[in-house]
Amino acid sequence: MANRYRTGLIALGLLGTLIVAEARTSASEPAAAPPAAAAFQPLEMLPSGHPVVRVAVDGSASRRFVIDTAASETTILPKLRAAMAGLVVKPSDEPLEGAAGRSEVETATVGLLEVAGFGFRSLEALVLPPGPVDGLGVDGILGADIIADFAVELDIPERRWRMARSADAAMLRGLTASVPFTLDDERAPRLTIRLNGVEVPAVLDTGARATIINWAAAKAIGLTPDAPGLVKGTDVRGATSHATPSVKAKLARLSIDTAEMRDRDIRIADLPVFKVLGFEAEQPAVILGIDMFADRRFVIDHPGLRLHVSPPAARIP
Repeated sequence: MANRYRTGLIALGLLGTLIVAEARTSASEPAAAPPAAAAFQPLEMLPSGHPVVRVAVDGSASRRFVIDTAASETTILPKLRAAMAGLVVKPSDEPLEGAAGRSEVETATVGLLEVAGFGFRSLEALVLPPGPVDGLGVDGILGADIIADFAVELDIPERRWRMARSADAAMLRGLTASVPFTLDDERAPRLTIRLNGVEVPAVLDTGARATIINWAAAKAIGLTPDAPGLVKGTDVRGATSHATPSVKAKLARLSIDTAEMRDRDIRIADLPVFKVLGFEAEQPAVILGIDMFADRRFVIDHPGLRLHVSPPAARIP
């Protein structure tokens, strides 16, 4: 994995809060040859909806990490830090900027991280302070510094996943919808989806338990703050203790090519992070969360820059 200088983007929270970290150089390098064939690994789905995979850190027993397509940096949470007595951490030069506030952060170099049959050495990871996400009970976040060089398959109905150097015919079998995406500077997938038939730009965020749209996107589909049917939603929280209020709405149809998710709950909130992501105040934008894929199998083909999605409740033969 080539070294790059970038601004880190982490997306994880009880409702998909995004956090921006400092610019720095990644030092992770593959430690092992790729397996002959990608093997399925167990996939745990938390009650919150977050997808959790097994990761070994410095030869430890497997740990539980949220797999997060919108997180540029793999991250160690306080639970794992407490268990790693020899972990050497250092303060970062810049704080994290959460949805509505800031938090100090540290970094540490992991000697070896192993996941899905692959190993990575000298991985610089973020180390987050205690915060609301600790309630998930997981050990860390698996970010784009690992997964964005691979084709990643998540089969939520079957509770399994795998990671391969490229997407082969077997991996794509039965995935009838397909759309291109680009990787932004933080290697988060950006694609175009449709809300009630209206095209809007989106960031694919498997670390977000809920899909969130801004008020510009809501306006594009005819929703205003005084529209009937809107109800107060829970606040959007992330690694910091700050919160952004949201409202909940029922979306008739969200489309990804021919894949349609009907009558789904969405959140509406003008999160400050939409601006950080480069969206103008009046530009529609969506954080496409894992909730839209709860009954699907899908492949995020990072090398091929395409998202492939199955019909609902698809099964692999």
